[in-house]
Order: sequence, then C-alpha cells, then structure tokens
Amino acid sequence: MNSISSLMKRGTEKGLKYWPCWIGYLAAAWSLLYGAIHLYWLIQGEGYPFNNDSLGYFSAIITYLPAQVGGIVFVVLCLCSFGLGISIQKSLDRTFLQRVFLIFAWGFASFLLLFIPDISLIAAMAYAFLFKFEFNWQMFNQIICIIGALLWILTAVTYYRRTHNACGNCGRTEACKPFLLVRWGRQITIMAAIAPLPYALTRFAWALNIPLGVDAEFLKDFNTINPMAQLTEWVFGVICICGAILTLGLIMKWGEVFPRWFPFIGGKRVPIPLAVIPASIVAIAVTAAGVVFTFSFFAVTFNLLPADGVLLGSISGTVGPMLIWVPWGLMLGLAALAYYYRRRGQCIHCGRK
Repeated sequence: MNSISSLMKRGTEKGLKYWPCWIGYLAAAWSLLYGAIHLYWLIQGEGYPFNNDSLGYFSAIITYLPAQVGGIVFVVLCLCSFGLGISIQKSLDRTFLQRVFLIFAWGFASFLLLFIPDISLIAAMAYAFLFKFEFNWQMFNQIICIIGALLWILTAVTYYRRTHNACGNCGRTEACKPFLLVRWGRQITIMAAIAPLPYALTRFAWALNIPLGVDAEFLKDFNTINPMAQLTEWVFGVICICGAILTLGLIMKWGEVFPRWFPFIGGKRVPIPLAVIPASIVAIAVTAAGVVFTFSFFAVTFNLLPADGVLLGSISGTVGPMLIWVPWGLMLGLAALAYYYRRRGQCIHCGRK
C-alpha cells in the first residue's frame, strides 16, 4: 500500500496532464476501498445502499439481489479488479492476461454504470428546474460507483494505448488516421438531438390534457394524484427541447465560439470541458435511467412483475417513450466524445496532431 500511495503521490505532483502515469493506481485504490466498505456491509454493517424500495419498479437493478448476494458480488469484483489493476501496471506484453484485463475492466465499468444507478439521478436533475432538491445516501453511493466506473474506463483506455504503441495521453500513433467518431460525429450528434423529442412530445401532450399513448381516464387519475402534474410535464418537455438544442451545439459554430451578443465572453472560444462535461454527465444519467425503464417495461409487459400502479397500468404510454433513453444516452456520450476529438489540438506530449 505504501508503494501505491507513493506512486499516486508522484503522479499527482506531475499534474493532471500526466494522468496516464497514475490513473491505474487510483482505480485500484478505489476498488480496494469500495470492496472494504462492502465487506463491512456484508458482516451486518449499517448503511447498505441497495435496499431502497421508495422507487419501486424503477430502483436500480442491483436491488433485485438479496443484500448478502449483492455484498459478495461486490467484494469479489472489487478484489479481482484491485489484483488485476496492480498486476498489469508494469506488464505491456499482449498476452492472455492483458486481454482478460481489458475485458474485465470494461465489463466492471459497464456494471457500475448500468446496474447500480437508478432513475433518481436524472430525476434530481430534472426536478432541480422546479426548485425541488433531494439528495440522499443512495444517490451519493451511485455517484461513487460512477466515479469508479470512469476511473476503470480511463485505466482500460490507457492500458490499451500503452500496449499498442500509442501516446498514453491522446491515443495517437505514428500512422494515425482520423478517428472514426470525428468522421461520424455530425450524424451521431443529430441523432442524439432527435432522440429526446418523442419523450418531449408525450409530455407536452399530457400538459395539454391530450391522452397521447394512454386513455383519458388514466390521464385524469394521474393529474388527480399529482396536482402539479401539468406544470411538471411542461418543464420536462422544455428541458428536453433545450437539451436537444444544446446537443446541436456540439456540431455548430456557436458550440465552439460564444456568440457576439454574449456579455463579457462573446467571441471567445468555448472551453472544451464546458461542453463535454455536462453532456457526459447527462449521457450517463440518461443511459442508466434508460436501463432501469427498459428492464421495468419488459418485465411488466411479459408478466415477470405485477403491474399495480397508475403508471405501470398504462406502461406502453408512460414508460414506452423512455425505451429510447439508452440509445439516446449512448449517442449523446459519443457526440460529446466526437466533439472533444474534433476540437483537441496538438498533443503536448507526443507532438502529434
């Protein structure tokens, strides 16, 4: 542990520009710490975060596992990731172990991103526009898992670059061709901007008392249960439209240079993180919620789970529009990545463009 701490310290001293030097150790340290926390929960410690029943069918998929089983799964995964993460830091040969590591790292990251979060993160973002703020331990734990997933994704990317003679920071090689995402970035971004429109259309229709996808009695009962339903539908629909417009900014001129009419910053270049970070956060939250909605939709449709609520009683019209959320989130994430690759300049480490 002392060697890990010293290596992480030296890497941090070099700064974020040298993140490939220490990101793998940081990911391994995250796994060790999070695995230790789950071991504590496994031996009857308090605070196990996956027993949240308040969301019902829209809880994280991991909640369907008993607490003991979930704890064992996490302890094993975290210990394996820690061991593999440490073992590959100094090994660059393209052997079977390296392929196993890449598969495990991407699989572990996908598990943390898709099966741990529920709909509460995207709901918190949306309800913030209604000045409703709610934050609890379950949501904080989801953020911890998302951070861990990002650490392991960066570790896998860095390791792949190292084993393929590419620059650890930018990924370019001597015979580097234009990145595929840059060539298809415009098409991907347009699809990402269009994807939320069916959901927005449904919300606008309900706000106007048009029972789109549901029967009139359902809409009446829904509005009775939630007196602020119509206002909420308007807000959610507008958020989607604004999000679609901002997504188009990833391929528009005003997404690279602030319009002249902007006070103080008009005409200046848009910082890359200002566009990439918010788009990535929304992409992760939308994709994770989309997985939960998709799982619930098919589970109820095929009678794997009973439908005993107002929303679930008309699941085709209520949850159906959210089936597009997984491809929407994935395309938004790819669009943000394409924006980054298109705008990044010459690498300060390898000098390639």
